[in-house]
This record gives sequence, C-alpha cells and structure tokens, in this order.
Amino acid sequence: MALLVIGTQLLERRGERLPSRLGRLSEHSSLLWTIGTGLILALSLLRWLLQR
Repeated sequence: MALLVIGTQLLERRGERLPSRLGRLSEHSSLLWTIGTGLILALSLLRWLLQR
C-alpha cells in the first residue's frame, strides 16, 4: 500500500499522466474513504466489546 501511495505521489509531481486505475482512485472523495475506515474501526471495536 505504501509503495502505491509513494509511486502515485511521484508520478503526480513529475506531471505524467496516471494509469487509468490510479487516476480513478485519485478522483474519489477522501470523505468517502474516511467514513468507510471509521465504520470498519467502529464495528471492529463494537465486536470486540461484545465478545468480552
């Protein structure tokens, strides 16, 4: 994952066009990704609490 992020940043800085899959990922709203990550963490915490 880190390699993908670093490679994407390097390509954007050089001004080259990103491959189609990476271009689509960079267009997504970060809010959507943040909400998804928050839900995963919250549900994992809830599961952990219920198992105790």
